[in-house]
Amino acid sequence: MGVKKTKAQDHAKTLYLDTRNKLTDKEIAERVGVRPNTVGNWIKKYGWEKLRKSLLTTRQEQLIGFYDQLEALNNHIKTRPIQYDVPDHLINGRKVKNDDGESELVFDEYNEEDYPILVGNFPTSKEANTQMTITNNIKKLETELSIREIYEVGTGLLDYIKPQDFELYKTLIPFFDGFLNTKLV
Repeated sequence: MGVKKTKAQDHAKTLYLDTRNKLTDKEIAERVGVRPNTVGNWIKKYGWEKLRKSLLTTRQEQLIGFYDQLEALNNHIKTRPIQYDVPDHLINGRKVKNDDGESELVFDEYNEEDYPILVGNFPTSKEANTQMTITNNIKKLETELSIREIYEVGTGLLDYIKPQDFELYKTLIPFFDGFLNTKLV
C-alpha cells in the first residue's frame, strides 16, 4: 500500500471511529478522497465496526447497568414473601368419609412457620451465581482499562508525536492498531 493510500486509510479510520460525529461511509470517502466501497472494504477488513462499538459503550454505562441489575435482584430477594415447605396434604387438605359415607375435604390446623423455609429472603443457588457473575463483571470493569480509554490515550500520544516526528508517527500507527486488536479479543 502506498504512502498516500496509507494516509487516506488512517484518516478514514480516525473519521470512522470518531463517535461524536458518526459519519457515513460516503461522507468519510468524500473527505478522504476515496470511493465509498473502499471505506466499506476497510471497515470489514480491519474490523473497525467492532472497534467502533467498543468505543461507544463506556465503562461507566456498563457499571451503572450492572449495579442496577444487582440492586434489582437484591430487592427482589429481600422483598419476596417467605414460603415454607409445608406438606401438600396440609395445604390441599385430605379426603375423608363422613358418617354418611360421603367424601369431604378436611384441613388440619398447622402453623406454616413450624416447617423449614423453602424460599426466603436469601438467594437461591441460581440467584447467588447471578450475583457472583455481576459482582465479578463490576470488579473487572473497575480495575481494567476500557478499549475507549486505551484508544483515547493512544491517539492523544500519536497526535502529540505527529507534528514533531511524522516518520515515528507513521511507524507507530501499525503497532497501535495491532495493540488495539489484541484488546478486542
